[in-house]
Amino acid sequence: MEPLEEAVYLDQVRLLAVDHPADLHVYPNEYFASNPPYPEFKVVVSREARPPAAAHDEHGHNVLPDLLAHRYFGDFELTQFQGFAKTHSLTLDLGEPYRGGPLWLLLHGEVEYFSANSMYAASQAGIQAVSPYVEALVSNEHDTKENWKRVVDDMGFPAGGPRTMTADLSGKLPLRTQKIRITTNLQIYWDGILINRTEQPPNQVAGHTVHLTPVPLVRADLEFHGYPLKIEGRPPGNVQYIYEKASATGPYTRPAGTYTRYGDVLPLLAATDDKLVVFGSGDEVRLDFDPSKLPALPRGWVRDYFFAANGYEKDMDFYAADGNYVAPLPFLSMGEYPYAPKKSFPLDDAHLNYLLEYNTRHISGNEQRGYWFDYGDRR
Repeated sequence: MEPLEEAVYLDQVRLLAVDHPADLHVYPNEYFASNPPYPEFKVVVSREARPPAAAHDEHGHNVLPDLLAHRYFGDFELTQFQGFAKTHSLTLDLGEPYRGGPLWLLLHGEVEYFSANSMYAASQAGIQAVSPYVEALVSNEHDTKENWKRVVDDMGFPAGGPRTMTADLSGKLPLRTQKIRITTNLQIYWDGILINRTEQPPNQVAGHTVHLTPVPLVRADLEFHGYPLKIEGRPPGNVQYIYEKASATGPYTRPAGTYTRYGDVLPLLAATDDKLVVFGSGDEVRLDFDPSKLPALPRGWVRDYFFAANGYEKDMDFYAADGNYVAPLPFLSMGEYPYAPKKSFPLDDAHLNYLLEYNTRHISGNEQRGYWFDYGDRR
């Protein structure tokens, strides 16, 4: 669902059953990348991943106890721009020198998101966002002097709420590297890091290590839910929504334009095809998947589920491109957004019929709305 002043363009949803041996952990290859290449879908496997041997922040504070106890940390100095901090770093001891082969970081954390407003204001002050980059501590071949060498320009960061992101350092560290340093000026907080040296199977879909089975989507309905109670946690950006406690009104408006009508939207979510479910603040898509025909698990195996969604989101922000309007609709081959004048949303018969049949709910932006939340009994 969408609890904020944003427009959502949902193209496809999938639920995947991920079957694997019980002693193996699985993670989606997920992180927010500022520039291409963006993370491809894959299952990252881990067996006996270990925390770092040591961890220190930019002040020299020992933060390993925080990582081991899953406590968020980060006493870096903030700026007046949302999502931006003074440059800060985290130095990790990998526990043993890198000898080649697989090496992944499994990092659990969250971010206080910057906005288009804060990015523009920071830029005006001469501050540019610095995505987390990774350096390796290497020794000079001719003396004992050690230097930091940048090995990854953009490690990414955990997008959205608290979650685990992956960082593949395999083959990127000089041999014998034991210490690495992660540096950024974004407001990112960690509460858990594991070092994963597990060999990744070359073909996880058809191989014996991990079995992926799509779970059929059998129902999808777009409807209004309201505005769930938002609880601001610590550190900043760590928010929770209480779905069951929702207000029918809120101090929000919506981008003006044509949205998808309420009701059945199942045909729109079966494939990534530029036929989008367009919805806004207070709306939700209710999804039902049918797992009844999934294969039986082999002895000693367990089943996890990955939810995958393809689509777009646009903030209703003063400096966001066309942030006050639903249009122009995004599409797969658009390149940049807003797209070039000679490009347009697909207007073949299939997409014209989609627009005429589904996107019929017009919102002018001037609708009467409440300016407060009411979380009373809605029965």
